[in-house]
Amino acid sequence: MNSQQSVSLKELQALYPYQFINPADVDVAKGWMPIFAKLCADVDQTLGQDKLGFHWSQIKEKFGSARFYYRFGRRKSGTRLDIWTPQGVLSQEISPKRKVKTEKDRSFQDISSAILQLIDAAQVATKNVCLACGAPGSPDVDIGYLLVLCPEHQARRRKLDSQDGLIDWETLEDQDNQGST
Repeated sequence: MNSQQSVSLKELQALYPYQFINPADVDVAKGWMPIFAKLCADVDQTLGQDKLGFHWSQIKEKFGSARFYYRFGRRKSGTRLDIWTPQGVLSQEISPKRKVKTEKDRSFQDISSAILQLIDAAQVATKNVCLACGAPGSPDVDIGYLLVLCPEHQARRRKLDSQDGLIDWETLEDQDNQGST
């Protein structure tokens, strides 16, 4: 799949139904869809024929970038610690240690590690992409909480904020869908 191709969440759910057991907990900003589509394709390729019960357990925005949480059946992904500092957000994933008893365990651990690397790369990529439109963006912390926005959406956020109070990324996307400037 072309990572620049515009794709909807419904299309991804149709392509990779096993990845979306509970789609209510999956909330992907419009600007991040190309990154998420590539991530879904890369995860699918890494898993191969045995999907190992993989599915997204939650996807959300935090400190301006995406957070992708997943499970393998009943096995949870690691715990992510995020600390906001004036220099930026420090993030660390702490993965549960599992004993490797068999070759199957080792294979699972290798696949899990590869998927975690894919997820980390996707999360880092969202730190530089406007979550509303996908254009190159930078952290915008002047109003409310931190969002990564392009200059156009930073200006739009300030304009809307002066009219309506705190504006979140979903409001910016809604304005795009209505054709407002």
